[in-house]
Parts: sequence; C-alpha cells; structure tokens
Amino acid sequence: MAKIDDYIIQRVLDATDIVDVIGAFFRLRKAGTNYTCHCPFHDDLHDGNFIIRPKNVAKYPNTWHCFVCDEGGDAVKFLKMKERLSFPDAIRWLAKRKGIDVDDRTVKIDIKPYVPPPPPPLMELKRELVMKTMKERTYASNFLTWLWQLPWSSQQRERFDEVLWQYCVGGWQDGRVVFWLIDTAGVPRAAKLMKFYPRGHPKYGHRDKDSHPGWIYNQPVLREEYDPEGHTIMKPLFGGHLAKRYPQAEVHIVESEKTALFCAIYFGEPDKHLWMATAGKGNLKRELLAPLIAQERIIALHPDKDGVAEWDAKRKEIGYERAYINNTILTFQWKPEDGYKADVADVLVRLLTCNRPSVHLDDINPAIKTLIK
Repeated sequence: MAKIDDYIIQRVLDATDIVDVIGAFFRLRKAGTNYTCHCPFHDDLHDGNFIIRPKNVAKYPNTWHCFVCDEGGDAVKFLKMKERLSFPDAIRWLAKRKGIDVDDRTVKIDIKPYVPPPPPPLMELKRELVMKTMKERTYASNFLTWLWQLPWSSQQRERFDEVLWQYCVGGWQDGRVVFWLIDTAGVPRAAKLMKFYPRGHPKYGHRDKDSHPGWIYNQPVLREEYDPEGHTIMKPLFGGHLAKRYPQAEVHIVESEKTALFCAIYFGEPDKHLWMATAGKGNLKRELLAPLIAQERIIALHPDKDGVAEWDAKRKEIGYERAYINNTILTFQWKPEDGYKADVADVLVRLLTCNRPSVHLDDINPAIKTLIK
C-alpha cells in the first residue's frame, strides 16, 4: 500500500476530534470542560479515571488520559491500543471518518532536505562577527525542508530563496532554524533559534514546544559586541529591517516568524505587502511599532484565531489610527479542522495542499483600507 504523505497525515490529525473518536466506541459523560468514561485499558470501575480533553480546552487539547493505568495520548495512540492498528491504518481510520482521501497523490512533494542560500550581503549589516555567524550556519533544517516541500505554484517557488535571503533565515548545525531579528536601522539585535518536529512526526512543520528557543545574543562575545554598557537588548519586529527597502508597502503583522515567512512566499509583492512578526502574542506594543508609526505606515494586524480580542484591545491601547485588525482570512476561510488556535498560515497551508484558489490580499477589506488612507 502506498505511503501516506506527511501533509495528508497532518491534515487528518488537524481534522480529528478526540471526543468524536472515543465516542464512536463508548458512551461519554460530560465532566466540566472534559468528557469521561470507563478506561478500556484496565479493569476500571469508576468512569472518572479516564479523561477525554476536547480540542477547545487550553491544556492538553485533543488528548485522553487515564489516571489509574497512566496511559494517554492522541487519537492515533487510542486506536493503536484499542483496535491494534498500525500507525498508517489508524490514520486511514481517522481519514475515512472525516471523508479525507489519504491516497490522493496528485501533489508531488520533493523529499530532499532544503538547504537555505547564504544570507544577503546587506549594506546595513556591517558587523563582521554577525556576518561570520550567519554565513557559517547554512544547514538543512526540519522547518525549511517542510516549507520547501509544500505544493507551491511555480511563481511562489521561484521567490522561495529570495524570501529566505531577504529575511536572513538560515539553518543551525543541530537542525534548528535561525530567525534573525534586525531593526529598521539594519542592526542585528538577536537571533532566535527554534526547533521544529522532524519529517515523519505527526506534527511535522510545527514548532517543538517542549524545546525552548535559544538566543544568539546570550553568547557573551555577541552581547559585548551589541550591548557593551549592559542595557537590555530590544528585540525588534522580525522582518523590520525590510521596511527601509520597501518604504511604500502596507505592513502586515502576525505573531510567529513561521507565519510571516509563509505569507511572504504565498503572497509575494513585498513592495505592496510586507510581512513582519512580533515573535509572540504578548509582544504587540507601541514601542515595537514605533518605527512604523513614525513612517505613518498602514499596519494590518493578523492575530491568531484565539487572539483577536487581545490584539484589538492592544490596538486601541496603542492608539495609532492607521492600524487595523484584519481577520478576513480567518473569518471567511477558516474551518474547524484548522484548529481553534489557527493563524493565517494554518488556513493558507490547507488551501494550498487542497489545491484551492489562492487568496489575494488586494481583495481583502478594500473599503477599510480606503477609509484608513
């Protein structure tokens, strides 16, 4: 039987509801925000020992756990234990329940590891130590390989290297990806090293949240180079250095570096639409946007689905009238299988892998942009 493509596996897992899966075998009882039933993996006399956590809970969503026999996991683990299925057969079981064809192989995926190009010789990057660090750290990484293997159009694939080149993204020797944070003056302030799940993992393409990001500025020699007086090093917007290169572009701000990169490749046209990231939901502050506010840029904020209210409150607190919340993609293109914490990239990845028509930014909220201008 043909191997199931990784992006199909991820699509199945994203669409799976653990309550629906276990509810197909047992009658469940609501217990607060969770569900419960007798544990099928030991002689259980009490239905409060076996907990099923729905997709919308904050902690350990879409999982199950027994507090007596200490077994637990996701829907695949449940099917492997309950029905004695292999991993591929469990995926096919889940896919059939959601009407997903796991053997649809119309999209050809390149499985070669992607090695990023050397970072750009930007005129603003004059620090030899930083350039040396960037040039020596050009390795394949799980994230860049996953990004490269998505079924891009020919135009999107043509600008792939250029986007990574402009955003100064590279691979670290241990497989982590390097996101350089460079301010609007062209000064590299820090580099964030992030680990992503490897190929074959159910969450391939997602950040390994059990591994905390590393920071290059924590190395003493770089800290002395950047900050000899011992001041706190400000982390600028990811992609902020490109504002100088594209002075007329509308700036689109998302939470994660991954999403900013994906959208830059997906949409293109950086002279019109320039993507940046705050590197965290809580980092949206006036001082972070200050260089853009000084340039009187139009700023479109694209919060994750669970962060719209928080970012809208922060937008009002910032008090910059040319900034607005743009959640059109999540409002009109989002589906439950994208997840209740989905961001713009999660939705667009699904559209891309399903060969759906591309979304065009110029068609989004034209009336709002006209009013702002």
